[in-house]
Amino acid sequence: MKKKRFYNNKKRNEKWTEPQRGRKIDFADKYIDAGNGSDKYDRKRKKEKKPLFSPERWRSFAKIIIIAVGCFFIISVGYTVMDLYIERNAVPLTQDNNDEAGDYSDVSLHLKSSRVEPLVLDAGVMLEAVIDDVNDGGYTSVTFDLKRDDGTIGYDSGLATVDMYGAESSTAGDMEASVRELLANDILPVGRISCYKDNVAASGDLTAGITVDGELYVDANGNAYLNPDSSTVYDYIKGIIEEVRGFGISVFVLDNCDLPDELGDSYNDGFETLSQMLYNDFGNDIRLLQSVSVSVSGDDEDAIQSEWTEKTAGVTGSDIIFNVTATEENARLVKDFLDSQDNLNYIISQ
Repeated sequence: MKKKRFYNNKKRNEKWTEPQRGRKIDFADKYIDAGNGSDKYDRKRKKEKKPLFSPERWRSFAKIIIIAVGCFFIISVGYTVMDLYIERNAVPLTQDNNDEAGDYSDVSLHLKSSRVEPLVLDAGVMLEAVIDDVNDGGYTSVTFDLKRDDGTIGYDSGLATVDMYGAESSTAGDMEASVRELLANDILPVGRISCYKDNVAASGDLTAGITVDGELYVDANGNAYLNPDSSTVYDYIKGIIEEVRGFGISVFVLDNCDLPDELGDSYNDGFETLSQMLYNDFGNDIRLLQSVSVSVSGDDEDAIQSEWTEKTAGVTGSDIIFNVTATEENARLVKDFLDSQDNLNYIISQ
């Protein structure tokens, strides 16, 4: 009896219902690591050549270009910012690179200054507005009163004489911090001092004020004056400068250094005398400038030039700074005219 087989060859070589997948087995397949696709004989296989400018190649090339441009941009911006920082914060160069300290009093200044009230030196919102106005207006410094024409003091002073006279009035909110902020923004702080015209100290201490026949001298405008020959007066002015030097102020405008003509030549007044005494005490690490007041009311360039020539005739000197009073309407024209002049220091008040 013939045994029944469980399989036969009737359907040999017929296709399965499931489609074929994969590739033909190669003799080197046994060297492939499962899952890794590493094949040391892969180079012997015939491969399709990819087109030279395929989308994949273009994307790869574009990625490299973008990365290179980005790196170049970052480096360029970094060096630019670093140069600006160094330029803004570098210590000014002296004329000679030696061990001798440079004389600050001999440095040539070119001040384009805007005059502000001490009250705005609050190291806050008001100061920020001042800095914006100075930068927008093309100024290089800010001038404020340390001692006003009436004798009041514009900052919070610790001097015993200021306290004794009760001279503080409308003081700066934080002058020391404000000076640091101005310097950080490349704006030079300049302190103005009304030296001898002073109603407060002269009335508070008759030994410091000028008297005539035992009575305090007062001019036709009701102004009293301090005695330039008094050591008390000199120490008072010197004390103010010494105190604010600690705030970072090194340039000072000395105003009202001359007495009225009717007092004659009996007093040793004048900018030259006072400045020389101060330089002797402080050395040459401060700079003192003599204020010359000029009022300009012209409303066009020709009128301003004519008025300026007439009012400043014969006024020269490297220590001169013009305290210019302009109107709100012509301030811009006046500044443009002053900027066109060579080596001219000025303060514009409105």
